[in-house]
Amino acid sequence: MRRARSSGSSSTLARSPTCRAGSCDATRTSILASCSAPQPISAPPSNTCAAVLEGALVAVTTARAVPAERTFADRILAAAPLLSVFFWLCIVYAVEAWAHATPWVFSDELELTQLARSIAATGHPARRGMPYGFHTLWTYLTAPAWRIHDVQHAYDTIKYLGAVVMTATVFPVYGIARMVVGRWPALFAAAASASIPAIAYSSIIVEEPLAYFYSTVCLFLIMRALLRPTRTWIALAIVACAVGGLVRGELGMLPVILLLAAIFLLWRSARVTRWRAQWTVADWVGLAVVLVTAAIILSAFIGHHSYEWLIATGFYKGRIFDLGLRAAGALTIGLGVLPVVAGLALLWRAPAENTTQALRAFRSVLLAAVIGFGVYTGVKAAWVSTVFGTYTYERNLIYVAPLLFVGTALWLERRRVHPVAVAIAAAFVLYVLLRTPYEMGQDISYNTPGVSILQQANRYFGLAPTEAKIGLLALLAVSVALLLTPQLVRRAVVGLAIAVGIGVIAWNLTGELAFASASNRTSDLFMTNIRRPTTWVDDHTGGAATLYIGQQMKDQNSEWLLEFWNRSIRAVWSLDGTAQGPGPVLTPDPRASDGALNHSPGYPYVVEEKGIDIVGTVVATHLHKAGGHLEAWRLLRIKPPLRLRTSVTGVYTDGWTGASSAYTRYSTEHNRTGRIRIILSRKGWGGPDKPGHVTVALGPIVIGDDNQPHVGTPAVVRRITIHSKQQVTVVLKAPGPRFRVEVNIDPTFVPQQLAPASTSDNRQLGAVVTYEFLPPRKAAHKRLKR
Repeated sequence: MRRARSSGSSSTLARSPTCRAGSCDATRTSILASCSAPQPISAPPSNTCAAVLEGALVAVTTARAVPAERTFADRILAAAPLLSVFFWLCIVYAVEAWAHATPWVFSDELELTQLARSIAATGHPARRGMPYGFHTLWTYLTAPAWRIHDVQHAYDTIKYLGAVVMTATVFPVYGIARMVVGRWPALFAAAASASIPAIAYSSIIVEEPLAYFYSTVCLFLIMRALLRPTRTWIALAIVACAVGGLVRGELGMLPVILLLAAIFLLWRSARVTRWRAQWTVADWVGLAVVLVTAAIILSAFIGHHSYEWLIATGFYKGRIFDLGLRAAGALTIGLGVLPVVAGLALLWRAPAENTTQALRAFRSVLLAAVIGFGVYTGVKAAWVSTVFGTYTYERNLIYVAPLLFVGTALWLERRRVHPVAVAIAAAFVLYVLLRTPYEMGQDISYNTPGVSILQQANRYFGLAPTEAKIGLLALLAVSVALLLTPQLVRRAVVGLAIAVGIGVIAWNLTGELAFASASNRTSDLFMTNIRRPTTWVDDHTGGAATLYIGQQMKDQNSEWLLEFWNRSIRAVWSLDGTAQGPGPVLTPDPRASDGALNHSPGYPYVVEEKGIDIVGTVVATHLHKAGGHLEAWRLLRIKPPLRLRTSVTGVYTDGWTGASSAYTRYSTEHNRTGRIRIILSRKGWGGPDKPGHVTVALGPIVIGDDNQPHVGTPAVVRRITIHSKQQVTVVLKAPGPRFRVEVNIDPTFVPQQLAPASTSDNRQLGAVVTYEFLPPRKAAHKRLKR
């Protein structure tokens, strides 16, 4: 009987250690207690204790061995959900990239293309052949794609690379989330972070695809360094953050975020907390003075090295806050409101929360990232508003999205948040939702992908801005109720959390599809501008160096598209100084005697716009849209030296001129004289009449102090008045084979000012002016007889 009990006890003890991982120590204690317990005198203690220890040793050995025996197949199966998310999202974004026909974000996409092509060809960045300094690591990453001969295939490769790199953000986000939550909430954070509307940037040649991924990797390294402050992790975090500025200028804030996160974590440490508990009011006042002084000194130091910071913080402080909050509002809309409320509310410790070091580190990183990226966004938007235009730069704030989703994942797992924190976060979100412009009158807002879901609702369902505002406020109220409900109602909270997670991902993915769809529509519109075949210049030149010459190039989209699709175009000139970058441009100086242009690069080919006639042989023509109608580009093989036969300046692509325009002729067939017919028309303007007084002057060509052609002493001067819906024709006899005609109209009119309800054209317009050289009357009659 005793042996049977002893055997049973041994069996029970052998089974008990095979419990949850991490309970081996407790089991070992119970085993030792059993072995040291008093035994009956008649029992053989030595055998019984040996049997118990033998069973316990086997049990403990088994409990310790199970977690270590993870095979490669086990690891693959564990990673399958995350890999599945990555794979399917890559498929979606690859399809979007495939449907993206051509670049349209100019001149950003063209500049990065020029730099990458130059790196691929020479190893050094350059724009239109001129060496250029370092811009971004993204150009080096995309440079190998430009080794592909076919431009279309190279372009497709870069788009697919952008989709893969930006979607790969799921991996560092998952790593951050797993430090504070379980597998499934972490999977939610990863999937949501790779579904935000800004992911559609992956089809555009900009820095965002690499920057979004890289910034999240740095945030992961910062978290690891704070949790495990070993030399390796600290070094990795410091080096990675230091390199951030080379990926994109904004990521130069990463070292600041690292420093702030470390300070915040130190501030919440047990030692500093005990030290702060002894502070008096004077100590807190002193700290405030020190912080204000440090902020002033730091701002002065940054302003000494950054003109943008100096101007924005010195003169436009109000714009920093206003435009920064507008960016926050756009991001809030794009993420679906709830993640922003939840993420910000998680900065505050929840009631009865068991705060861990990982949670403290996460809060420190989140707060540091919000401050760092938020300040940069506001300052940049304020600066841009002084030199370019006032825009909502949400694209500079997207880097905090992964951390906000991790905060949401924390709520999904714990379903506990501080009510006061929710109220404060909701008040902030309410303010930014009311202040943010929804830009629903646009098909796409490039810098503000978050509002794309509202733009799509307006496009397909006729949603008005007021209705959108009501809907967003209702969504905010629902978000607050959802965040607080699990603390009030314990039933079905798991199902509620799952529904919220699915809803957030669905909202973000809908916004991403809306932004990508609008981007692709714009891309298709630009493709109808240049028309296929897009590589017609390369096809006819075989890649030989080609010059582009135009005039009135204020709207340069057509030329930019031509330059992107045809690598043979190496230089861009304009006769009137209106050519734009990226890269060097030139306004050549013509010679009065024969129209020869100085600074000729010696290229064998030239592409000329309408109104420009280079001496050479026409190789090909190509129609493209300009001013709402089709115009022809001409590709010529140049007959050296590079010289003009005729040129027209001051005429927009739709035929209208401003206050002045000119026609210059440097040579005629067999040096014959002729006539020039000038047609001035306002037939296309049916609005209120504002008479224009026209002066037409014709005379010999002289080169002025500006090295540009002008009319010398006029041989003929005509003055007329032109009215709305009127057309006037003037025919003048040319004084010789070389002459110039200048047409000046005063005053001009602005269509938007005269008829604001019917047009938005805010140009200063004179008239639609057409110049046509005619042979002498006798020569014309002879041609007719023939």
